[in-house]
Amino acid sequence: AAAAVSALVGVVVVSRRGQTDGQRSAASPFLSPSTKEMPKMAELWQTSQSADDKLKRQSDVEFATDFVFAGAVVDIDEQQRGQTVEGFGGAFTDAAALVFAQLSPSVQSRVIEDYFGESGLGYTMGRVHINSCDFSQSSYSFDDLQDDVNLSHFDSNVQHNTQELIPFILAAQQVLQARNRSLKMLASPWSPPAWMKNNWDMDHSRKTCLRSGLEGTWATYISKWISAYKNHGVPIWAITIQNEPENDAAWEACVYSPEQEADFLASHLGPELKVAHPDVLIFAFDHNKDHIEEWAQAIYSNLEVAKYADGIAYHWYAGDGFAAIQNVHAAFPQAILLPSEATYERYRWHQGVTLQDGDWSFGEGYAHDILGDLNIGGVGWLDWNLLLDADGGPNHVGNFCDAAMMANDAGDDVFRHPQFYFIGHFSRYILPGSKWVKSQVANSVSYQGGPRGYGNCTQDDGLQATSFLRPDGRIAVVALNCGDAALDFKLKRGLDAAMCTIPPHSIQTYLLWPSEGHATVRRE
Repeated sequence: AAAAVSALVGVVVVSRRGQTDGQRSAASPFLSPSTKEMPKMAELWQTSQSADDKLKRQSDVEFATDFVFAGAVVDIDEQQRGQTVEGFGGAFTDAAALVFAQLSPSVQSRVIEDYFGESGLGYTMGRVHINSCDFSQSSYSFDDLQDDVNLSHFDSNVQHNTQELIPFILAAQQVLQARNRSLKMLASPWSPPAWMKNNWDMDHSRKTCLRSGLEGTWATYISKWISAYKNHGVPIWAITIQNEPENDAAWEACVYSPEQEADFLASHLGPELKVAHPDVLIFAFDHNKDHIEEWAQAIYSNLEVAKYADGIAYHWYAGDGFAAIQNVHAAFPQAILLPSEATYERYRWHQGVTLQDGDWSFGEGYAHDILGDLNIGGVGWLDWNLLLDADGGPNHVGNFCDAAMMANDAGDDVFRHPQFYFIGHFSRYILPGSKWVKSQVANSVSYQGGPRGYGNCTQDDGLQATSFLRPDGRIAVVALNCGDAALDFKLKRGLDAAMCTIPPHSIQTYLLWPSEGHATVRRE
């Protein structure tokens, strides 16, 4: 699998130590950091449109005593630290699982390795839907018997998910376990069974979704689903109360107001899970950033609600919204902030974009959002579908999207889109357990315009950066340039600095030497 990826990208780079990446390891271009200590040196990886680099190792960067530079500066302040990273990942949807199941075993292995393996992106998180979602071939639940309030006919085997979806998750788990890591799964319901809803349909929702008196039944249903997945060897790390609770979607939906969700959590779901699954975290909201402050206030201003809430999950579809997240972080620092969904619709491809290459701007948009979220307290980042077919589905309501990996027209191979490589600059090098450290970007423009649609990144954003202290003591710095010209900048750490250049429409990851107290560097 790794050899196949290596052949795809074809990397041979000479470093200042005189070794090629091929000499270091023939396994993959996505090489783990060297175990050799590099005092005052930084390893550098780059993805660049103009250079046709894709997570490609560059020459090492040498640091010297700090110097005067009038241009842009990324200044790392290791004394100012923030949140701890949980991980990065994507969603195991029915659509992704079906496309995966139709691939040959060798291509399946490559997909899993590229996402979750040591030679790939190093994903350690996943998301899965409770019941069906729009990226299912049709709507389904695990108890369709009308008014079965005791859930006597709940399918504890979750049979619908045993052929493709659960095996897909287990394949990822197996690769992670070989690396002594685990898969943190986030589960989200799109809709209860139709008979629990006021509109008697899994698609769409009335303003009050649940039929009166069935709130407890729905909470127990979610608990039973968690148990069923655990019995299949898929432990659930956390759930969100409801996917997109403000969205009366054409697909599976269940609308709540902030007050309704707070009441459901305090009176039903929280007490249910505290007894049955006390180790499962609960995230509120799970919708767009523009209304996150109102929802956070409803959850955390009431102690009877807040005691069951571990954090707030949110999506990117209302635009940047970083100021709103920052306000929530300041008001409720105890809330874990989890960016839980992002994607582009298939129709947003620019003219000339091909299935094979994807849209470069989509990678830039992802990186811009990840950087922004991490710099205001996000503990990771979750992409939407891990894998889709050539049309951007299957999807039972025609809501076709792009993905970091998409199958070819024949459905027997996959293409990696720019998002894949841009995400990798974070997921491969900002390891679980890493702590955010402040990195101030000075002497660079930043976006000052009004609200804009999601997934946009241009030269108006200037130089962007984020930094993390890894468990092995090394500092990972990610820099992004969405502009049309190269940017020179100084990368400063304490009394040391280096002159760096990032090409146009590019992303870079710098891996700096260990901090004091970390004399050795272990392979991750």
